[in-house]
This record gives sequence, C-alpha cells and structure tokens, in this order.
Amino acid sequence: MAGMQLGVASVGSGANVVAFATRPGCGARLTLIDRMDATMWREPAGQHGFDRLVVHERAPDDPPEVESFISLYQRGEPWARWGIARCGNSVLAWCSRTGADMGRFASVAEALAALLPRAGDVAPRRVGAEVVRAFG
Repeated sequence: MAGMQLGVASVGSGANVVAFATRPGCGARLTLIDRMDATMWREPAGQHGFDRLVVHERAPDDPPEVESFISLYQRGEPWARWGIARCGNSVLAWCSRTGADMGRFASVAEALAALLPRAGDVAPRRVGAEVVRAFG
C-alpha cells in the first residue's frame, strides 16, 4: 500500500485495519539547510537590490503537489522576480515574471549565487562552521 499509512483500531475482540491516505511526497519540501541558506543570503540579496527574500509555507488549501518555496522580490516591486523550490535532490529556480526555468542547482545557495549578479562578491561566508548531517 504505497502512499498509505495504517492505523489499527480495536473493536471488541477483533481489530480493524484502516488505511489513511497520505499526502504524495516528491521531496519538494525545503530542508533545514535550504532555509539556513536562504537566511544567510538575505543581506547579499539586499546588496543586489532585493528587499525581500521570503520562504512561503504551504497553506492548507494549496494543491497537494505545492510545498514551501522561496520568492525573491526586487526593491519596490510587489511581485516576486525569482522563485526557488526543492524538487527531489535538486533545487529549481525560475523567473516569476515569465515562468521560464532558470535551471536546477545542487542547493539554494548555489541557485541564489546564479540568480544574483556578481553574487560571488558578497556571498555569505561560513567561517568557523561546519554543517554536519545528523539525519538522512
């Protein structure tokens, strides 16, 4: 029963097994590292004319395939210029104005470095820190 979660309910002397449908998952949720990268890129994004870097969380009434994603807003503009979302083991970046895919990247930090002009000049540095994966 792929995509199902089982629950057991005892009724009298017997037991009923009830299958509950789970939300389809394609690894589209932003990871903790994705969120940390987004936080570290807020200041460099500001230096490139972006006043908001927002992690949008999934709303209860969103379609099941929609998960959390990042929007990058150019200073003074009401609509996002760039969007970034996790898609399995990669990160997809797209232009919010045209809908054109900008590419797939290994991380949110890599996507932001590619989207921001001369990003290497102001890229955040992780001095004295090492990311250790505690959970798969």
